[in-house]
Amino acid sequence: KLIAVPDDPVIGDIRRGQALLDGVVAYQGDQRRIDAADWSGKAGTPYADYLHSFAWLRDLSTVATRARGAPVAELLMARWLDAYGEKVDALAWRPDLWGRRILYWTAHAPLILSSTDLVYRSSVLNTLARGARHLDRGADKAPPGARRIAAWCGVVAAGLLIPGGDPRRAFGEAGLVRALATGTSDDGGAVSRSPAMLLDAIMLLSMLRETYAARRLDLPEAVQAALARMVPALLGTTHGDRMLSSWQGGGPATADHVTAVIEA
Repeated sequence: KLIAVPDDPVIGDIRRGQALLDGVVAYQGDQRRIDAADWSGKAGTPYADYLHSFAWLRDLSTVATRARGAPVAELLMARWLDAYGEKVDALAWRPDLWGRRILYWTAHAPLILSSTDLVYRSSVLNTLARGARHLDRGADKAPPGARRIAAWCGVVAAGLLIPGGDPRRAFGEAGLVRALATGTSDDGGAVSRSPAMLLDAIMLLSMLRETYAARRLDLPEAVQAALARMVPALLGTTHGDRMLSSWQGGGPATADHVTAVIEA
């Protein structure tokens, strides 16, 4: 079971959410029918990462009630579990994607755990626990930057939300502090100098903060201090219209998404 269900502090994309209700998974110019969504898509493509991270749950929850959104979410979840729940795959089980997946699965648990099918619910929760154990061993194998931060955020979130997780939480917090030290500079900027990576990392830490809040706990001081440095650094890379500067992978990102992450 989950001890708590955190909020997702970032609003999703309305167009992508509506497309999901219409039976289409759409992301950055790539779109597939839900019944033909390519789970085995080429690793590293934005579409594959969007699909496997379950970031689409945010978009779906932005436009749909639980009653309307749950059938879509549970269909895609069941297909992912059939393909990868018992199979460790290089793409699907990539540490950073598991970190994001834990954040999205827990924040949007009402969409994926509303079913009365106890076998399905058990499969979701058991796979979540397996993913957390996978991250315990592999979070530091993710590349430095947002990917490693994502992986360690998943470890911490699992420690906070899966019963008996205090040792994992302490282990994860230490790993997250290391990941922030290797992924960000003293001024809060990304070591890669990528505005997009910095935006992503801020979004992840904002989600993690809500995980602590769901347990009535505060984000660790070292992580909060890092976040406080990162937001001004990100603002220094935006134009007057809040679009990201286009260097080192500075786009694409909509002004609405940048604003939503900063507000979160």
